[in-house]
Amino acid sequence: MKKYDLYLFDFDGTLLDTIPALEYVFTVSYAAIGLKFDPKNTIEFSRIPLNVGYEKMHADPKKWVEFVKNIDKSLDDIESIKRTSLYEETREFLDYLKRNKIRAGIVTSNNVKHVKEVLLDLDLPIDAFELFIGNKECEHFKPHPDPIHKALKASKYTGELSSVVYIGDGMNDTISANAAGVDAVLIDRNNEFTESDKYQRIHNLKELFN
Repeated sequence: MKKYDLYLFDFDGTLLDTIPALEYVFTVSYAAIGLKFDPKNTIEFSRIPLNVGYEKMHADPKKWVEFVKNIDKSLDDIESIKRTSLYEETREFLDYLKRNKIRAGIVTSNNVKHVKEVLLDLDLPIDAFELFIGNKECEHFKPHPDPIHKALKASKYTGELSSVVYIGDGMNDTISANAAGVDAVLIDRNNEFTESDKYQRIHNLKELFN
C-alpha cells in the first residue's frame, strides 16, 4: 500500500475492540434516562455521532446533558475497561509505529481522556501518537470533516493532503476523510463492506504497511 506522511486513526473498532465495552456504556447510559438499549444496535451506534443515536432512540432532548454525563462516567467504569480488548495485531502494530517514528494521531468520537486511560491500562505505547482529537475538541462530528481538519491543524501538517490517510471501521469515517480531502482506508475485519473507489479496504492494521 502507498506510504503516507501522516496516519490518522479512528479508535473504537479500529485500533481496539471496544464493542463489548460500548454495549455496556450505551445500555447503562440509556437506562439512566429511562430507555432500553438493544445490544444488537451497538455496532451501528458506535459508528454514528452520539447525538444521532440519541435521536434514533427518540430520547427526551431535555435529558441530553444528563445522558452525556452518564456516557462519560460509564466509559471509565471498571466494567467498560474490562470489556475492552486488543485485536490480534494491535500491540505489534503500535510498537511498529513507535519504533519507526511514523507520524500518527487518533481522531475519534470518543473522549480523549478515556482513550488515553485505556491505552495506558492495556500497557500500549501512548507516545506512538502525536495528537488526539475527540468529541470535546470538535464542533462537528464525523461524517463532517471538522475532526480531521482539527487533527491537521494540531499536527501542524503543511504537506499535500494526498499524503495523509484516515483509517476507520465505518462509512462515516470514509465520508469524513473524503470531505477533508485526505485518503480513506476502511478496515473491514468481518467483510461487511464492498469495494469502492471512495476508500481502500483492508482487513487488519498490518496491511497498511504491506
